[in-house]
Amino acid sequence: MKFITYAENKTQLEKLASLVSAGKVNRDDLEVIVGTRTLSRYSEMGLEELLELVTLNQSLKLSLVLEWDVLQQESLFLKNKEIISRLPLHEFKAIRVQDPGALNTIAENYPWLKVQLILENGNHNFQGLSRWSAFLGAQLDRLVLSNELSREHLSRYASELSSGLEVLAFGRILLFYSPRLLLSPLKKEEIQKSLQDKNIEAFGTSEESPHAGFPLIENAHGTFMFNVKDLYLLDHLEELKALNIAAVRFDLRFDESFNHLETMLDLYYGRVSHADINIKNAHPRPMIKGFYNINKTDVLFTKLKNKRIQRQDDNYIGEIVDVERDQQMALVVKSKHLKLNLGQEVQLVTPEGKVKNVNINTMIDTSRLEKQSAATNEIVLLPFLSGVVAKTQVYLVQ
Repeated sequence: MKFITYAENKTQLEKLASLVSAGKVNRDDLEVIVGTRTLSRYSEMGLEELLELVTLNQSLKLSLVLEWDVLQQESLFLKNKEIISRLPLHEFKAIRVQDPGALNTIAENYPWLKVQLILENGNHNFQGLSRWSAFLGAQLDRLVLSNELSREHLSRYASELSSGLEVLAFGRILLFYSPRLLLSPLKKEEIQKSLQDKNIEAFGTSEESPHAGFPLIENAHGTFMFNVKDLYLLDHLEELKALNIAAVRFDLRFDESFNHLETMLDLYYGRVSHADINIKNAHPRPMIKGFYNINKTDVLFTKLKNKRIQRQDDNYIGEIVDVERDQQMALVVKSKHLKLNLGQEVQLVTPEGKVKNVNINTMIDTSRLEKQSAATNEIVLLPFLSGVVAKTQVYLVQ
């Protein structure tokens, strides 16, 4: 099983070479991914810096892998093809791609160059993986799998696919990508001007949930949003090796994680036990195993089917669709056979299960005119009641 990581500059590449020289990592076990801001989603290296790194590596003799993982429209894609044609591709052990157009370009023009196909956001199923493997044949070095696959799936794929498999063992989890620039409009003009060279980083907060601290990156390729928790499978390295996973990747490009490199190598080679390391405690965000232990994508369905926000009996009147604190509540009448009349008592059931009874003594329409009753599809405004939120269901008390 290979140890895969990134080098973002000369210092990091030299550090990796020094660890090889010191016997901390076997040269044959190590692969180093390098890129440039034109070809890679997160890299800040310029093309000249990449070429200097390649020149430096001629003496260091590490296994370099070129990363071409951006998704781009036709005009920029053609420019990247030209850049690829001018790079010393023979200096790289393989190239990593995820765009099918980039894959086809490599397959047609550089059939001798090994390919590491990134399928983190692509095929998850066995048939799809098999087709990609068959399409590339001997040119395929390995498939880079999604972190949404469970241990059970990884075990099956590793035993039944002929190609090598790679999984992420440590790093950020990408949730969302847009080619739009969503952060720079909020920044000062001088920061916008430097966007082509440097990433803009920030943290996001959800308006629809209590979650906060989503890491955000914007660069020339667009905007990337990551999970508030990072992936951590360091306590499963031996198990991954037993599953015949060909390579595990340690993404140390963010949060000064490169400082943990030696510790991760010691853990990788079994020189220390997982109980002896404190990477989890030192990391700035919580860590999770993702889907590794079990695929939990169906767990949310029971939450989505919240019985408290669904019609339950014949006394159902309607639903609170809007609440203005200390002002009013908007009720839409959904019943086809019941009306809401002034003076009636109703029961309100919130999505959290709280139950409140109240007499309807005041009721107005959206034009602020008093109403005596409300029928199907009508919206009426009721006095604000503490604890009532949108999606609260309303029933007649009879």
